[in-house]
Amino acid sequence: MIHVIIPVYNRIEYTVRCINSLEKQAVKDKLNIIVVDDCSSDNTKNILIKQFPHVKILTGTGLLFWGGAVSYAIDHVLQNSKSNDWVLLVNNDVELSNDTISKLIEFSESNNRKVITSALTLDLNDKQTIIKSGTIVESWFFNKTRHILNGLNINQLKNKEPIKVHFLTGRCVLHPIEVFKIAGNYDSKTFLHYGGDDEFSMRVKKFDYSTFVYPKSLVYLNLNEQKKKKKLNHKRFLFVFFNIKSSSNILNKFRLSIKIVPFYAKLSFFLIGVLKSLYIFFKK
Repeated sequence: MIHVIIPVYNRIEYTVRCINSLEKQAVKDKLNIIVVDDCSSDNTKNILIKQFPHVKILTGTGLLFWGGAVSYAIDHVLQNSKSNDWVLLVNNDVELSNDTISKLIEFSESNNRKVITSALTLDLNDKQTIIKSGTIVESWFFNKTRHILNGLNINQLKNKEPIKVHFLTGRCVLHPIEVFKIAGNYDSKTFLHYGGDDEFSMRVKKFDYSTFVYPKSLVYLNLNEQKKKKKLNHKRFLFVFFNIKSSSNILNKFRLSIKIVPFYAKLSFFLIGVLKSLYIFFKK
């Protein structure tokens, strides 16, 4: 069984398209689709019950966010799973190719299920431009990172071999069920929204798991909302650097530096990370 976990808050139209793409998977008969609805205000639950009665819906408190929704659903799955099951995390703003899941499973099985594997993300608008899917740290001390293949055209790839990375983006990630019994669940207490995928990517390495992006497995990300321009004012500044839903949250960066960065580089990694965020904020 493949337990597909989709954390959602509103954007029902995205969720419907995402589930429709799951219904077209080559392994669709093996899917157990679980939507964690964190108190959406757009009638998400009722619409899903009507359109997809077979989909399991877990109701959140409104304060789960991504990390809480994921860990909540994984706890649920662990109570109702078998030893050879899988957990696939999927964000509701992606649509999957028909063979996305089967290719991820094929790669994991060829590595004795000792890998956590992510699909490669393409822009839904052109289905060719590669979006950030995984990150390699080239220097911890100088916080020098590289988002693999980001911005390239998929047709430019000479091969589509798996790429080992430090961090996976939790957009479409396959886990063998046993990894949670060995390494534990996602740390939603420390990383309520952002950072949980990075921390988990690093933690599993302590248990001899590797993290890969597999370019033969594709998902398509809806970038329309991300591309909307935001006004630069004090309210925007406070949101970017202190809101739970911001990837540039300073407290989150500090926690991540403490949890995963080697001791010699913790301070420099954090400070350079903040400077990077400030540069990007004012450049916009």
